[in-house]
Amino acid sequence: MKGCRVATILVLLCILRMPCGAQDQKGHKAPTGLEVFFSKLETQWLSAEQDKDPAALNRVVADDFHLWTSAPPGSISREEWFAGIFGRKFLSGQLRQLAVRDLSPEIAVVSFVKTETFQQTPTPQTEESFVVDIWINKGSGDNWRCTDRYVSRLQGPSHLK
Repeated sequence: MKGCRVATILVLLCILRMPCGAQDQKGHKAPTGLEVFFSKLETQWLSAEQDKDPAALNRVVADDFHLWTSAPPGSISREEWFAGIFGRKFLSGQLRQLAVRDLSPEIAVVSFVKTETFQQTPTPQTEESFVVDIWINKGSGDNWRCTDRYVSRLQGPSHLK
């Protein structure tokens, strides 16, 4: 009887030490279905910027899209934003720390850190920003478009990893 109790306690301790949810041995959680879905959309967006492909951007960016920053003027229209991204030589980009918060079946908030390298001077420049995108699903099926992007540039070498 005592041996059975000890075995039960050992089994319970082993179960309690197991990682909860879908985590690997290093404690990294596996991406959710929404994170995988929006990671693909955000990667399509990044590729469209790199390829200077307005048709691909039109598939992910809403007609009433606005970019919001803390730097003046604060709000940048879709047209101004298009001109800005097509006006520089994009070399590479990367997204990390992507998280998704679904507010309803039609609204999702996606945040991530974006690293971009581009060439405007003889020396390539790298910028890193924290980005929050508001995605709206209009119509039937998966017809997601980003209506608003909030960008805050990260400063200093300590954030680059």
